[in-house]
Order: sequence, then C-alpha cells, then structure tokens
Amino acid sequence: MSAGDSRLAAAGRRCYSRRGFLKLGGALLGAGALVYSGLDDRADRWHRDRVRSPQSDALARGLKPLGERPWFLAWGLVALLEARWRSTPLTRWGRRNFEAMVVGLPLLWGMQYGLGASRPTDGDGRRGPRWGRPLRDDNSASGHAFMGAVPWLTAAHLAAGPWPRAAAYAGSLLTGWSRVNDRKHYLSQVWLGWFAAWSAVAAVTAASAPRAAAAPDAKRPAPDLPAPADS
Repeated sequence: MSAGDSRLAAAGRRCYSRRGFLKLGGALLGAGALVYSGLDDRADRWHRDRVRSPQSDALARGLKPLGERPWFLAWGLVALLEARWRSTPLTRWGRRNFEAMVVGLPLLWGMQYGLGASRPTDGDGRRGPRWGRPLRDDNSASGHAFMGAVPWLTAAHLAAGPWPRAAAYAGSLLTGWSRVNDRKHYLSQVWLGWFAAWSAVAAVTAASAPRAAAAPDAKRPAPDLPAPADS
C-alpha cells in the first residue's frame, strides 16, 4: 500500500470511527433544532428581507464558484503533481484538500440523501427544511458549503498563528453564506455541509501528522558501560 493510500485509509478510519459518529450525532441534533424550532425559516426570511440586496447578490455570485464540483478534479490534479513530480507547500495543501473531499463525500451524500429536505425556493416550499423525503430530496446538506469550506479549513490547520487561523475559519463560511443569500439552502443545511468538511479535514490532518521518530527516553536501551577495572 502506498503512503497516500495508507494516509487515506487512516483518515477514513478516524472520520468514521465511533467518536466520529458521536460528533455526527451532535451535528444532527444541532441541525434538527434549527429545522424543527422554526429558526431555519426565520433566518431565511430575515436574511431575505434585511440583508439580501444587489450588492450581496453580486458577492454571492463571486463566492458560489468556489464550491463547484470541478474543484474536486482540480485538487486531484494537484495531488497527482505532488505524487509524480515534487512536493511543495502548495501541492501539500492541494493534496490534503483532495484527500479531505474523498473522505468527506460519503458523509455528505449520506446526509443529503438520507434526510431528504427541500430548498427554500422549491415548489413544494411548504415542507420547508423539514426532513422526511429520503432519496427524493437531496438538499439536506449543502454541497457548495462542503466544497468551499475544505480548502479554508485545511489552510486553518496549516496556519502558523491564531490570526491567520481565525481568518481561514471565517473564509470557510463564505461559500455557505452565498447559498443562504441565494435562498438555495437553509442555515441547517449549510451547517451540515460545513460540518462534513470540518470532520473530513480534521481526520486528514490527524492522519498526516508526522509520527515520533524516536521512542521516549524511558524506553530506550541503556548505553553499554565499560567494565570496572580489576583492583
């Protein structure tokens, strides 16, 4: 097994471990609270009436492409470059983005097709964000929020300082916000897409961490000591 395959397998085990599913349960509880308390609907109406404007639409048009599907292929090409040519900070960042997408997409798809919720602008809008149409509606988790968040979250893990890290985390929310602005997703759906990205990036980061090269001092064999001289 190559180093890349081994890293992906380790990341997958971390993301879909017992601890990973506990985190998923917490994320679903939070999303369910937004859905069934009415906060999703209220947030949608508030943003539509108080925030959306020609300026926000223009900004959303610029941010939406950052969450499109071709980025999966783009990051895959960067990962191939690193494997076949040379490793640089840029290619390592791109490789981690690709690996996080590979690890996180099954989680995203499971939530999209398993929960079965509608968009704010769907014709059957009276259902709103409520779950209950598995395999018929696939909007329960935002794919754009997932794809757009992965590179920013990877950068946050690679950042050397609290301010760059905070800026990267803030950037990870931008594409998801564009979907709220365009009324293509509710807040809970953006949250679940972002959570899938966060969970996958955290797993890839942990799997990519260098292992200690040496054993602790307590476990090292004691050095040979010269034999005492005859008296």
